Amino acid sequence: MPQFRSTSTSAAAFASDLDLMDQRAGERFGIALPLVVEGSSVAGETLDISETGILFETAAQGAPAVGATIGLSLQYSLDGREYQTRCEVEVVRVQRVGDKVNVAARLLAPLDSGH
Repeated sequence: MPQFRSTSTSAAAFASDLDLMDQRAGERFGIALPLVVEGSSVAGETLDISETGILFETAAQGAPAVGATIGLSLQYSLDGREYQTRCEVEVVRVQRVGDKVNVAARLLAPLDSGH
């Protein structure tokens, strides 16, 4: 387990720091995969994926709201074949970056490969 030193002086603040560390416990893999928010015309691209979540970029208009539970459909190629996988996520952060937004989402279940 990684070493963690809190600069917080209260027990509540220290617990909050530990919660923040737990939110980012999974190793992140920088990978750009096209995606679609299911049931909408919102498209985007992953910035990174971990065991516990996904960070993706999309247009600001139509971006999901914090707290929303959404389905994502991700496309990828492997050995010259096209595949799709889907997942259910809870949006935990939406951050504007220029004319786009970065959406951080927590996986509600492991990725489900469609092949």
